[in-house]
Formats: sequence, structure tokens, C-alpha cells
Amino acid sequence: MAIPKFADRLPQCSRCGGDPIMSGVAPPDDEDGPPIHWELCPSCDAKDADHPAAGLFVQFFADGAGRDASRTREAAHLLMEWTKECMTAHGWRLLEMPPDPF
Repeated sequence: MAIPKFADRLPQCSRCGGDPIMSGVAPPDDEDGPPIHWELCPSCDAKDADHPAAGLFVQFFADGAGRDASRTREAAHLLMEWTKECMTAHGWRLLEMPPDPF
């Protein structure tokens, strides 16, 4: 399991060069796979029809909800939907239930 690491400065958006709201790197699932870079960019994702979950998440922050503790459940839901969208774009998928080993 990967442990999150926080940085004081985020890298620039790979698409527009702007400042992302958040970014992350998922480690490869095997030795040969490259890591997957995820970005949430207000300039790109808010208007990108191919990323509806990202757009909703950007809007959440634009509305100031990122500072509202009463909206934590909504934030968690939007984060999960954005994560699934990022995973799908890279050919991964989130398993809701682990596969039966037998």
C-alpha cells in the first residue's frame, strides 16, 4: 500500500502549464509498469467534457467548499469519482469488492 507524501509545491499542469489544485502519482502495479500521474487542474478540468468528475471536483473547490468541514462527505465522494475517472483514463479500474481468491 502506498503512503501519501505531501509537497509544498505542486508540479505545473502537464496540459496547460497552470497551477493544479492537487496532483498525485500512483505507483506502478508491477516492476515494468510506469507510474500514473494524476492532476486536478482548474483551467483544464473545469471545461473538459471528457472529465465530468474532475469538473465537479474543481467546482467544489471553486465554490469554497474545500474549507467547509460540513461538506466532508461530499468531498470524499467527489474525490472517489475523480480517482475512478483518472484510473479509467489510464486503463485501470477500481474493484468495488476484492475478487474471490477461490
